Amino acid sequence: MQKHMILATCLILTPYLAIAETEPAATEKPLVHDGDASNTGINKRDRDDKTLTPMDQMNNPSDLKITQEIRQALMKGEFSMAAKNIKVITRNGTVTLRGPVETAAELKQISVLVKAMPGIKSIDNQLQVK
Repeated sequence: MQKHMILATCLILTPYLAIAETEPAATEKPLVHDGDASNTGINKRDRDDKTLTPMDQMNNPSDLKITQEIRQALMKGEFSMAAKNIKVITRNGTVTLRGPVETAAELKQISVLVKAMPGIKSIDNQLQVK
């Protein structure tokens, strides 16, 4: 009887053992190369309390509208994917732009685009060319 119980338990657990063997262990780290798209090093500056992040975006209607209009203009424009993904943070009419862009021309084009938008009191342009 005990042999039958052991055999039944093994048959029940077999599919789970096969799945566990094919999936990587939770402790295994993915391969990350220095030249990949990870921007962990760039994001270290975000840990500073003085640096604005998207969590600092104000939720009043005017600031939300400014951020939305800038984001829509970036999406419609002929910008690189990096430029379309910059951080746009608006606080009391002050817009902070942060993140990498592909070229100096792209940086200038974004600056001109944002300066022309209504409702903005000032711009803190922290964009960087990759």
